[in-house]
Amino acid sequence: MKREKITITDEGAIITPQNPNRTRMTIGEIAALLGLYYPTAKRHIRAIEKAGIAGGDYSMTCIADGHGVHPEYYSLEMVAAVAFRVRSWQADTFRRWLIERATQPAHAAAPSIAVVWPMREERTIPN
Repeated sequence: MKREKITITDEGAIITPQNPNRTRMTIGEIAALLGLYYPTAKRHIRAIEKAGIAGGDYSMTCIADGHGVHPEYYSLEMVAAVAFRVRSWQADTFRRWLIERATQPAHAAAPSIAVVWPMREERTIPN
């Protein structure tokens, strides 16, 4: 699988892959994206993994250290989780972009659909 990464320009523009499911980033790339030092990003990623909030991609390369086996690549889910844990202008920009994308309609031209359920008729019991 070809891996792609997310980048933030100096002007604050976020460049993402066409298919977000193809996002695979290393700890170093996540640290650079969010304006963090590598050990800080690694500490947050390990805490997120330990809490079971998000995990890595074990189908690709893994790293074995004295504490266990950890994936080398992480998806958009982990990037988002780290972005909500840290404080930097890059993380703030990324969080605002995520919220904007999550709250905008999927297709602007698609009509809104309202589902209306019929009300139950109230029945009166005759005396």
